[in-house]
Amino acid sequence: MTEKELEVALDRYGGRLERWPAALRAEAEALAAKRASAAQAIADAAQLDATLAAAMEPMRVDAAFLGRIMTHAGETPHHEVAVRATPRFVAWAGAAMVAFLVTGYAVGATLPDGYAQDDDAPLAGLLIGSDTADSASGAATVDTGSLM
Repeated sequence: MTEKELEVALDRYGGRLERWPAALRAEAEALAAKRASAAQAIADAAQLDATLAAAMEPMRVDAAFLGRIMTHAGETPHHEVAVRATPRFVAWAGAAMVAFLVTGYAVGATLPDGYAQDDDAPLAGLLIGSDTADSASGAATVDTGSLM
């Protein structure tokens, strides 16, 4: 048996040599006696088998644990909660509304004079692409469109 054949057999039969077929077991024991690397491979496979066996051990379940599961099995999920208008909610909503109004007023107050409500030309220029140059500077007027 070669070390490669030993690895294949370890993958197939596991690290406990007593579970192997008798002929393969004798060859594996002879190889392990000759080579330390083969003995180490068998020991590693046995350790892996023990770790996997411990991981697959069933969880211990007692009556109290089953009782807790059965108690909560009939409960409905708590995702059906509606938002109620509590005094705290109304206060936060009012504060948010005041903050938005103050922010809007501050932004409107800091806009340049060309953005007044009576003169919609600069705003229309931004929306539809009209660009009118100052006639005092003598520059050409470019009109790319109009809504009216």
